[in-house]
Amino acid sequence: MKKLPEAQFAEFIDFFPALELPVSLLPDTGQIPSDPLPLPGLLQDRFILPFESDEVDEFTEYIPYGRLAGMRDFEAVIYWKAGVLRYEYILATYSLQGEPLSHAIVGGLRYEEEGVLHSVAVIHPDLSIIIAEGMAQTDDEGMDPDQTQTYQMTILPTGMITYETNEEEKEE
Repeated sequence: MKKLPEAQFAEFIDFFPALELPVSLLPDTGQIPSDPLPLPGLLQDRFILPFESDEVDEFTEYIPYGRLAGMRDFEAVIYWKAGVLRYEYILATYSLQGEPLSHAIVGGLRYEEEGVLHSVAVIHPDLSIIIAEGMAQTDDEGMDPDQTQTYQMTILPTGMITYETNEEEKEE
């Protein structure tokens, strides 16, 4: 019987170029490589799809964006998920052996009935992540500062990603 190939974590990580922090993620496709190296299905199935659960369909693409440089106890990668009416940057962390640890949407565009939800993020050297999210009526409009919410995430030393909302009241 012929043995099926195994997905190797080192091979998966090689698809993600090292990113020096801080990193800004904007909700446009200009940051995505124009001719990205496709991620083989075997690697996608083993290392991306465990985070995606029931959201997988034939219209969704996963494109390697980058790997946070300098991580010691875990690996942290960002991939771009392109689906119908939604484009997202996903931050995913893995043990050094390739076991999925945590993941979070950290930026992108999502079309909704009320308009277009824009999310931008900055990942800082201390592994804190600031996300600003707001609604615009069209793709070309910017976010309304009065309607923008900010969130903070942190990548813990264990590789787990924590999330909190900034509950500060905006001045009128």
